[in-house]
Formats: sequence, C-alpha cells, structure tokens
Amino acid sequence: MTAAAETRRQVMLLAWSLYRAEVRGPNPRTFADALAGAWRWIKNTAARVAAAPRWAKGAQPRHVSFGSMLASPIRRSLAGQAYAGVNAARAGYVTSALGR
Repeated sequence: MTAAAETRRQVMLLAWSLYRAEVRGPNPRTFADALAGAWRWIKNTAARVAAAPRWAKGAQPRHVSFGSMLASPIRRSLAGQAYAGVNAARAGYVTSALGR
C-alpha cells in the first residue's frame, strides 16, 4: 500500500470512528465535521511528536507489562489462608461447572 493510500485509510478510519462516537446525542457530529477533524489530526501528527517530551520519544522501545485486571472473588476470599491454592482451585472448578 502506498503512503498516500495509507494516509487516506487512516483518515477515513479516524473520521468514521469520530462520527460513530457522536451519532446520538443533543448535537450529533456530521460526517463532514468528523472528516475535517480527522484531516487536522493527521496533518498535525508531526507537530505533536515534536512537542512531546524527550522521555516520550526515547530511542529504545519501552514495554510495560500490567498484571491481570480481573481479581477473582474466590481468590480474594481465600487470601492468606493455609492451602488457599487448593481451595481456590476447587472453588474455581465448582464455579466454572455451575456456569456451564
């Protein structure tokens, strides 16, 4: 895909997502307004990158790994108890079997 085609694709995807995000509401956004906003956003990308702080433009890629956002109530209720792993596994199996 050429650079121009990729840029047009990004603009149209962004415009469509902006339009779909505000279809309902008191002042729905027109697609023309969403398209103009998408073009402005894409055109100003270089300026935004240049204005970013130095730590945000680091040469090495930085990876952040987050833990699971889900916390099982079974695991929370058994925290700190003896044999909690075994009890949590048994309770988790019963919970999943009931959910079938």
